[in-house]
Amino acid sequence: MSSDLRSTPFDQRGVSVLHVDDDPSVLDLTSAFLDRELEAVSVATETSPEDALARLESEGFDCLISDYDMPGMNGLELFEAVHEDHPLLPFVLYTGKGSEEIASQAVNAGVTGYFQKGGPDQQRRLANRVEQAAADYHTRIEADRYSTVLRALEYPIYVVDETGVFSYVNDALVEMTGYEREEIIGSPTGIIKDEAAVEEAENQLGSILSHEGPDTAQFPVDIQPKEGDPIPCRDHMAVLPYEGEEFRGSVGILRNTCSEVRREAELERREAELERQNDRLERFASIVSHDLQSPISVATGRIELAKSGIGEGDGEHLDAAMEALDRMETIVEDTLTLARQGDTVGDVEAVSLSTIVEECWRTTDTGGATVEIVEDLRFRADPDRLRNLLGNLFTNAVNHGGDNATVRVGTTEDGFYVADDGPGIPPEDRSDVFNPGYTTSADGTGFGLAIVDEIAAAHGWRVSVAESTSGGARFDIEGVVEAP
Repeated sequence: MSSDLRSTPFDQRGVSVLHVDDDPSVLDLTSAFLDRELEAVSVATETSPEDALARLESEGFDCLISDYDMPGMNGLELFEAVHEDHPLLPFVLYTGKGSEEIASQAVNAGVTGYFQKGGPDQQRRLANRVEQAAADYHTRIEADRYSTVLRALEYPIYVVDETGVFSYVNDALVEMTGYEREEIIGSPTGIIKDEAAVEEAENQLGSILSHEGPDTAQFPVDIQPKEGDPIPCRDHMAVLPYEGEEFRGSVGILRNTCSEVRREAELERREAELERQNDRLERFASIVSHDLQSPISVATGRIELAKSGIGEGDGEHLDAAMEALDRMETIVEDTLTLARQGDTVGDVEAVSLSTIVEECWRTTDTGGATVEIVEDLRFRADPDRLRNLLGNLFTNAVNHGGDNATVRVGTTEDGFYVADDGPGIPPEDRSDVFNPGYTTSADGTGFGLAIVDEIAAAHGWRVSVAESTSGGARFDIEGVVEAP
C-alpha cells in the first residue's frame, strides 16, 4: 500500500485502516471483526504510536483507530500529532479505559468518534463509524482536489438538486450573475435563465437520464445577470452520482463564450481591415510602380555613364545616382509606414521559447522526465499564461509517458510544438481532448488540455494534436507572432 491509493476511487479499493493498540490480541480481534463486517477492508496494525506515525509518512489510510492508554503517548496526544500533518484524516478513539472526562476531552479535541471497547454490538458500531468516516474522508479529498482545479480554471459552477433549485454555486458564478449567493441558493434556475433556456436544460437532462443517453451534455445557454445584457455561455452538464431510481440532481460548468463572440467580431473586423489594407496595397503598388520608375531610370542611367567613363564629372553621375537611390528609400519607407496603419498591439511582450521552456520545466513536477529544446523562437505572448500553457502540456506528457518520458520542444513554420514519447492519443479521441472534463487517466481531472486550448485561443493562436515521430502525442501551437 502507498499514498497513491488516495488517487484510486474509493468504491474500487474499499476501506484502508490503521489500528494502533499496545495489546496485540485487541488488534487481531478488531481486524477480524472489521474484515467480517465491512465488504472490503484492509487493516494495518501497530503496537506503538511512534511506529504508527512513521507508517503514516509512507502509506495512505482512510481512517485511524487508536487506543487511549498506551506507553509513551496516549491516544489524544497521538491525535494531536496526526492532526498536525493530516488534518482531514478520520481518527477514532477506541479505548478500554473509558470515562466521561476522556470522552469530553476527545470530543473537544475534534476526534471523529469515541467508543469504549466491548462486545459484538460495540464492535459493530465501531465498524459502521469507520466505514462512514472513510467515505466522508474520501469525499472531502475528492472535493478538495476538484475544487482546487476548478478554482484555478475560474469556471462558474452550479449544482441543482432533484427539485430543480440551486443547492450550490461557486464564487465565479456569483460574480458572473451579480446576485448574492443567498439569492441564488434555494431559487429555481429561472432566476438566471429565461423560459427557453430552462426548457432546453430540462430536455438535455432528460437525455442524460435516459438509458441510451450520453453521460454528459454540452449546449449553448444565455445567462441573465441581475443587471445588464445576457451573457452567452456553454453549459457542460452531468448528473450527480446516484443509485437505483433516486435522482439527486445535476451539476454544471459554464464557459463564458463572450470571448468567442468577441473573437468572431474581431475576426470580422480584421477581415474588413485586411480588405482595406488590400485596397491600400493596390494603391501602394500603383505608387511604387509610378514613383519609383523615375528615380530607377535616373540611377540606372547615371551609373551606366559613370561606368563608361565618358567625359569628366563621373563623380557627379554617382552623386546623382545616390540621390536617386535615396529617393527610392524614402518612397519605400513612406509606403511601409502607410501599410502599417491599422495594426493592433495586445498586452503582450517579446519572449524566448527556450527561456520560457527552461523556466517552466524547473517549476513543473516532471519527476525523472527530460526536456529537449530543438530550436528557439522569439515571439509575442503573455509570459505568465504561456508558462501555464507549457506547464499543462509538460504535465500531460509526464502523466501519460511516465517519469522516464522525453519531451521535445521545437519550432514550426507558424509557431512551435511540444511532443512526447508516451502512448499517444488515438485519432478518434483527438477531437475531444480539449473538452473540459475529458480524461483517460484514473486520477486525472480532464481540465489540463482545456486550459491549453483556452490560453491559445486568448492569444489568437490555434492548437492541434497529432502523433509525434516517436509515436507519442504532439501538440502544435500555430498562429504565433514572431518577435525580433
